[in-house]
This record gives sequence, structure tokens and C-alpha cells, in this order.
Amino acid sequence: MKRTSPYRIATSVWPRGSSLFIGFATLCSLPGAASALQLGEGFDLAALTAHGIDPRVSDYFRSAARFREGVQVVGLRVNGNPLGLVDARFDQEGRLCFTSGLLQKAGLVKPEAIILEGATPEQACHDFLGAFPTTMVRLRPGTDEVALVVPTQSLREPEWAAGHFSKGGVAALFNYDVLGFDSRSRNGPSRFVSAYTEAGFNLDDWIVRSRQFYVSDNGKARIEHLFAFAQRDIATLQSTFQVGQISSNNPLFGGIQLSGLQFSPDGQSRTPAGSNNAVVEGLAHSQSRIEVRQSGVLIHATLVPEGPFRLTGLPLLNGISDLEVSVIDVRGARRNFVVPAASFAGAVPVASGYYFSAGKLRKGPGEKGPTPVVAMGSGTWGLGRDSSAGFGLLGTDDYWAAGGTLSSIFFQRVSLVGRQNLSRDSKNAVSGGRSSVTVSSPLFATIDVNVSATTQTRGYREVIEAGRSFGAGELESRFKNQYTAGMSWADPELGAFSAGYTRSAQFDGRASEHVFASWNKSFSHADVVLVADSQVGGTRSDRDATSARSGRDRSLNNDLSVRLQISVPLGGDRRVSSYASRRGDQFTAGSAFSERVNEYVNYEVGVERDINAREQSVRGQVDLLPRYTRVGLGISRDPQGTRYTGQLQGGVVAHANGLTFSPYAVQDTFGIVSVGDIGAAKVETPQGPVWTDFSGQAVIAGLPAYTNSRVEVRTPSLPKRVDLKNGTQVLAAGRGSFNAVKFDVVKVRRLLITATDQHGRPLPQGASVFGKDNRFLTSVVGEGMVFLNDVSESQSLHVSMPDASSCLLRVNPGAKPDNEKFYETASAVCHGR
Repeated sequence: MKRTSPYRIATSVWPRGSSLFIGFATLCSLPGAASALQLGEGFDLAALTAHGIDPRVSDYFRSAARFREGVQVVGLRVNGNPLGLVDARFDQEGRLCFTSGLLQKAGLVKPEAIILEGATPEQACHDFLGAFPTTMVRLRPGTDEVALVVPTQSLREPEWAAGHFSKGGVAALFNYDVLGFDSRSRNGPSRFVSAYTEAGFNLDDWIVRSRQFYVSDNGKARIEHLFAFAQRDIATLQSTFQVGQISSNNPLFGGIQLSGLQFSPDGQSRTPAGSNNAVVEGLAHSQSRIEVRQSGVLIHATLVPEGPFRLTGLPLLNGISDLEVSVIDVRGARRNFVVPAASFAGAVPVASGYYFSAGKLRKGPGEKGPTPVVAMGSGTWGLGRDSSAGFGLLGTDDYWAAGGTLSSIFFQRVSLVGRQNLSRDSKNAVSGGRSSVTVSSPLFATIDVNVSATTQTRGYREVIEAGRSFGAGELESRFKNQYTAGMSWADPELGAFSAGYTRSAQFDGRASEHVFASWNKSFSHADVVLVADSQVGGTRSDRDATSARSGRDRSLNNDLSVRLQISVPLGGDRRVSSYASRRGDQFTAGSAFSERVNEYVNYEVGVERDINAREQSVRGQVDLLPRYTRVGLGISRDPQGTRYTGQLQGGVVAHANGLTFSPYAVQDTFGIVSVGDIGAAKVETPQGPVWTDFSGQAVIAGLPAYTNSRVEVRTPSLPKRVDLKNGTQVLAAGRGSFNAVKFDVVKVRRLLITATDQHGRPLPQGASVFGKDNRFLTSVVGEGMVFLNDVSESQSLHVSMPDASSCLLRVNPGAKPDNEKFYETASAVCHGR
């Protein structure tokens, strides 16, 4: 057995400063303590007993770290979605107890069966694992976190009828994400600017949004309007209604752009937008812009530094349309790859119920052809505890389609999802089908695998293709089949490994493949990362053309990229990283130094050398969080020229009390928190920390709907003379509501007076001090010191001496208090009466 430090165990068990913690830490520093811990035997029981520590501690932590028995405050995640802090109860073996409070916080069904009675009904442990045996419970004592992976049928429906959530409110918002590149190279200047914006308002639980995208590429500007819609939850139907320019969320025919309306069940309404497990991974060969599109709509754009990147929490339009990813570096070279929808189908659970959409088909930029009226409907039903099925129809004047889906869990571990779609294009007299299947399973506790396959026939048509006359070879360039495979493995000794493979083939015989693999391991004094990325076929000619403009097309003859990176922490939030990268026949090596100065500023500087070309480049990047927005600035220079990059992100909320800025994009359900008139107060919200502005207000950028959210003021950020009646509030927000959270502030002015009599002698210790209406306030302590806990105005105090004499003490605290001082000091003379 590996020897474990008792000091390390103590830090995870007892609060710092407790007597047990001090005793345990002292034990570690005693002479001979190290020899008392014998390899293979754990702790020296006699030494533990002598220092007042229960010897059972050694047995409790002998096999692994675990939560101590009782109630602990931990972070809770359900299916990858962070739900904030919760009071979790653990039994004597460190196992999680599914109390009613935990189930309520997690939004889970409460089973009737109880496996462990509690002192009160709220403390009883419900048999959740017995009711839903496929649930995976991951306890992480080192990070004070509990992660649950639960089947979708265990998620509780929103409490529509109960109405225990906030409603209404009115506020407007504006979100922005601006990217900019400016290059000065031998080939001439180049400039690119993009701005993704969202405007809208919430009014009486209605959500109104308009999203648009602006691009200026070397002076050629265009504006792409994405959609505009109004949305509201309908309690009587337990569904969500949308109208306007929408993207259909039908689980069988999702991703169709319509101008119309749709109804869908709201089983996922408590989940914030973008909370899913779809992942985009890749390798950026330099600082790059990443654009992710789904169904032709840009859903995400961001800057990433050189090296591996991983994007999660993407705002998917639906769960059945592929993601088209573009990696565009500062020289204009573009690499494209596809993340098939089949690879994340299990990450977007389908809510049981009925879906209906109708409207006029919307064409994307540059698309031609008819715009028919489309109607579609489907239903999804549960089949027992571990299975569900769905069926739907779609139709226009000259086109119809039918689809079915079946999902099930076998052997309590293997998840299987199958989907079949059939289509008939009457105008072109063609029919066809598309089939897909996805299988995922945790093979062991630390190994997860998933595979998928999608295939379609020549005659299959999507509704946007119906009635079109395809040109020569255009039909042959459509995809024929698509396969994906992925695996992830984590081991404490060997590190974490993940790999993904995608292959797509067309009817003309051309195929493209994308392979991504990574391994990382943390050692005592270094972190090591090895990444391999290979992309061949399909879009090679396009990549060659774009890279030729950058003068580096020779590196793309082979699309295999390998990168080894070693990162060494230097103490605090500083670290140095060195890496070597090979891409085709191009070999580069470099080093970078990064530091997080504080919670507002972090930066990185680096140098890189192209070994073959013997060229060297330098770069610098700084990321700023000036409380109310987010800013990223970068510069790089090499023999070809100098490049500048910048990014600005955030949101603005207009409400009854003015304008308030946010460093995060504002979501469907949001609010404003106020901490009196105190500026720069730090508040923890579900979206992350925010700071109040000059008026004492800050934006709560997102609240999960129909579940409890915690908003907490970090009291150390308050001025020393300011107290709060309650620093934490919990609220349940209805979807589309605007919430005002107010913290009552108590401002206390404390005064330490050095009091003397008329002859300059300190007032005697023990003299009593009385205020208005002869109310006792305090006593004089040594050397005439009088401490007053709350002085708001000038006043006269009556001091009664031990010898029965008395005097009047005039207190004048001054006009302006000092908020950063716990107490102020003053001198005063007590005059005889």
C-alpha cells in the first residue's frame, strides 16, 4: 500500500484551524512520526491515540480518499451540468445519501423506497440507485464535488402546477462577441473583423431574441441575420411555444430553418442553454479563430491559442445535425472538419412528449430553389424504465418524410440509440432512406467508449433539397456513409487518454478521415501532454489553396500533426511550458511563460523557432477581466510580418434602475443583484463571479429554470464597516423571468475614543458610559479607551466614575466615514457636570 501523509488527509477532513487539524498536523512534525508510518501498515495507532485522534481515521482513509460521515457542502453536477452548492449527506462508509433535499436540488425523481431512516423525513436516504440502477455516482473529495450521470427518465418534470418559482419582470439585453485580426506582412496588409450580437428582451415571461453576425474581410463586409423569435413556456400544455424565424428542434427532423411556429415539451427547461456534452476537439497550429456551424448557422466563434483546444457547452440548435468546424489561423489558412451528430446524440436527451412545427422554409445565404410551407410532427414515449421510442412525419406539397427512433439501455451499462428516416421527393420521383445507430458504454470504471454509423441511399433527400435540379456531379458529392469511434481512459498512475476517429465517404468514392488523440499526465513537478491530429482526404485541395496564400503550403503534404508539451509550475499561478511540434515536414519548437496576476489579469509570452526554415517568431497574449467585460489582446511577429489580434465579449442589461454591464453573455433567464450602494462587491452566481458597479448592481447572466440557484456575496470583498443581514439567497426562477435579488446592507460606524478628563488624565478603567435615555453603552477600558460599536451622528455621552462623580463626553465622528477601516479613532475631553 502506498504511504499516505496524515497531514494531507487532515486537510481534507477537518476545517483549517480546528483542534483536530492542529493535533494531526503537529503529529506529522513530531520526531519519529515518519518512522511511525510503516509501509503496508498505515498509521501508528498509539501515536494517533496519544494526540487525541480517533484511530479509526486510519482505517477510514486507508483504501482511498472519501467524504467524512455527516453533512458536507459540495458542488453538484448532473449529466455534466453544474447546479451549484448543495448540502450532501454521507454515511459511515463515505457513500452518498440521496436525501429529499439533494434530489430536489438535482431535479430528480424521489423514489418512495427508503434504505436508511433519518432523524427527520428530510434526512432519510431514498433508494435512488435501486430505482435507477444505471446511475453513475462519482465522488470527488479532493475538489468537494459530486457528479451524477443519470438516465433521462429519472429527471423530474418541471413543477408547473406548484408555481414555486419566480415569474414576470421586464428587462432588455444586448450580447456581443467581437473578434479582430490585423496583419502586416510581406504580402501586404490584411484585416478581418467579426461581430456576433444578440439583442432582445424579457417581458412577462416572454423571451424575444434577435441574433445576427457581421463580417468584414479586407474591406468586404456582409451582415448575416441568423434568426429572430419570441418564446414562452405554456404551463397548461407543459410545453414551450416559439414563433418567428426559428430552427426546428424536432428530434427526428431537427435543424430545419423556418419562418413559422413550433411547440415542444419542456422537459429540458431547467437546463441552461449550451449545457450538453457535445465536444469539439482539435489542434491549432498557431493562434486561430474557431467557427462552429450547425445547419448552416454559426452557433459559436472564439479565439484559441496555439496548441490543443477543446470546446464544450456549445449552444446546439438540435441534437441530430452535424457540426461544421473551421480552424482559421492568423495567416488566413483554413482547416475544416465535421463532428457528426451521431457522436453526441446521447448527450442531448430527448424529452418525452409531442413536437409540432409549421412554417415557410428559410433558405441560407446563396441558396436557391423553392421555399415551400413545411409541417412536421412527432411523438416520443417511454417504454418501461430503460427504453423510449419516437415516430414522426414531415410534409410539403411535393415532399414527405417519415422517421422513427428507438433508444434503450442494456445490461445496465450499454446505451443504444437507433434512428431511421425515409423520404419521397415527388417532383423528382426519387425515394431513399437514412439510418444511424449509436452505441456507448463504460467498459470499466475508468474507460468509456462510443461508436456510431450513419448511411444514406442515393435517393434520400432532405426537405431543403426537395424539388431541386442538381448539376452534374453534385449528387455524387453527397455523403454516403459516416462512421465515428471514440474512447476515453483515465488512470491515476498512467494518466488520461482519449481518441476519436471520424470517416466520411461520398457516392463518388472520395472519402475524408479525421483522427484526434491525446494523452496527459501530471507528475510531481511537471504536466506532460501529447497530442496527435490527422486529417486526410475531402477538403485537401481547399486547404492547399488557403495555405498557399500564407506561403507555407509545403507543410500540408502530410496532414499528420504531433505535439509534445511539458509544463512546469513555478509557484503561485506562474508556469513555463516547452513544446515540440511536427506538422508534415515542418518541425517547430518553442517555450512560453504564463502567469495569472490576479482574478482580473493573466498573460503569456512565448518564442517559437521553425527548425527547418531557421526562422524565429515571438508572441504575447494578455486576457483581461475588468469586471464588466472580457478583453483579449495578442501580438505575434515573425520574418513574414506582424499580426495583432483582439477579442471583446460581454453583455448589457437595461432595466428599471439603469444600465448594467456583464462580462458574460446574458441567457434566457437572468436577473440583477444589488448590494445596497456598495461598488466592487464580489457576488458568486451560477454563471460565475460578478462585481457590482458604482450603483451597487451586477448582472446575474444566467439562471437555470425551475430549479434552485444560489447567489452569494463574498463578504471579504465588502468594505470593513459594511455588514450584511444575509449574505446568501436561494431562488427558483421560471423560464423567461427577470429576477431582482437584493441584499440588505448594514453600515456600521465604529469609533475608538481616547477620553481624558479636564486635567488631561485618562478616564479611569471601569467607568460606565451611558447614551441617550440613560441607556448603557459600554465601559471604559485601559488608558481611557472607549469603544462605540455604532456611531451615526454627533452625541453627548454620560460617563459615571467609580467614585460616583460624572462628566459629559462630547463625541463628533466627523462628516465622512472611512469605509475601509474597521473602526476610526478620535480624542475627546470629558467635562464635569
